[in-house]
Amino acid sequence: MALDFGFGFVAGVTGTIAGYPFDTVKVRLQTQTLNHRIYNGSLDCFIKIAKQESILGFYKGMASPMFGVALINGIVFSVQNVSKSLFDNPDTYTALAMTGAIAGCVQAFVCSPIELVKTRLQMQGIGQQRKLFALSTHLYNGPIDCLRKSYSRRGLRQGVMRGLSMTLARDIPSFAAYFPAWQFFVTTFSSTGKEADMPMYMSLLGGGFTGIAAWTVSYPFDVIKSRYQASRDHVYKGVWDCAVKSFRAEGWQVFTRGFLPCTLRAVPTNAFTYPVYALLKQTFDTARDEETVVPTTTKPVSKPKPVSTSKKVISPPPSQATPSLTPIQSI
Repeated sequence: MALDFGFGFVAGVTGTIAGYPFDTVKVRLQTQTLNHRIYNGSLDCFIKIAKQESILGFYKGMASPMFGVALINGIVFSVQNVSKSLFDNPDTYTALAMTGAIAGCVQAFVCSPIELVKTRLQMQGIGQQRKLFALSTHLYNGPIDCLRKSYSRRGLRQGVMRGLSMTLARDIPSFAAYFPAWQFFVTTFSSTGKEADMPMYMSLLGGGFTGIAAWTVSYPFDVIKSRYQASRDHVYKGVWDCAVKSFRAEGWQVFTRGFLPCTLRAVPTNAFTYPVYALLKQTFDTARDEETVVPTTTKPVSKPKPVSTSKKVISPPPSQATPSLTPIQSI
């Protein structure tokens, strides 16, 4: 479990760096209203952020998810692997969906405050030049300051954990789709049905495919979560009030706003996250297995014949010495 956490942590850092600019654009589009429209679409948002806020404008608030998403990935892959023990056959689509849902539920309690900080920092200083932004007054001085002020104003439940219900509503179906989608891609496009036998470019495509599948089933919840977390404390009575008011003011299209940059973000983020996790797991688990094989081959030299003549049936360990390298398989 410790290794799964470490692999997921490294994979999370890699994926965050690759996809964060798209996430900033997604949040900006999700939270703007028709009455205060700043961007005319995804491309316009990219151009305006680059011109007005420089390249650093895309990475506002990244300190929180840089550690947070890495921590979240560590939790997800650890919990998902551990929860496989609840099923006799953990590699079926049903079992993968259930273990993914469990992992999504657990990590949401960590993810919610991290995304609250990320969203509020991403919305800070919109349209201000980087030099001007560095000198201008702004509400939050960083992730810790944002958490501290959120807690002092509204407490733990309504402040730091604001939007938890929408995070749960988003992440449970999202991860329930994520792992089966990866399994589907592997069994469809791998000649042997194993991830280890796929070329790297197919693993990257598979990571993008799983990310898009996960976001497709959960995206409307993410829109409401972003709007609710970015809003001032008394604009909405709760997440349901946020959903109703958003729908009445802007129609059903509000629930798809920012979906294009979100899917674009899913490609580099997940194309690096899962394959990096799989590569680390494959490399280090294989190395560990090779190390454990060496001691067992040296001992039989001192006890040559008693074991080989009486119980020759104990030769199945070769099958254990080469375990499945598929990251979705249990360890």
